Amino acid sequence: VSQLGESRPIHSLHIGNDGAAFVEVLVGSSAGGEFQVLLPSAALMSPSESRAGAEPRRVRRFGPDSLVKSPAQASWDRLRVVLSQPYCQSRPFGLSFIRVFAAPEEDKAPAEAPV
Repeated sequence: VSQLGESRPIHSLHIGNDGAAFVEVLVGSSAGGEFQVLLPSAALMSPSESRAGAEPRRVRRFGPDSLVKSPAQASWDRLRVVLSQPYCQSRPFGLSFIRVFAAPEEDKAPAEAPV
């Protein structure tokens, strides 16, 4: 479980894998309540890649279309990441990073790009 800096809606995720076959991301609030599924279980490696240990480090991006809409639109400040590797128990697995992107604020205009 990770504590986020502030409570905001989550727009997208970038996940750097390090040998895990599946990832599931849940969100919660420090005010209490149950964690809710933001990203249902998603494959990071195929079964054959998992068994062979091939390509254990890659980045997967999950945009707004991959996230469950109701939890993605609410504000959260906690993240629970659940990893699994059922195909090969002899090698350690984890994540190299997870990057959480907040939804853009509606009242702020996007910054202009330099010319």
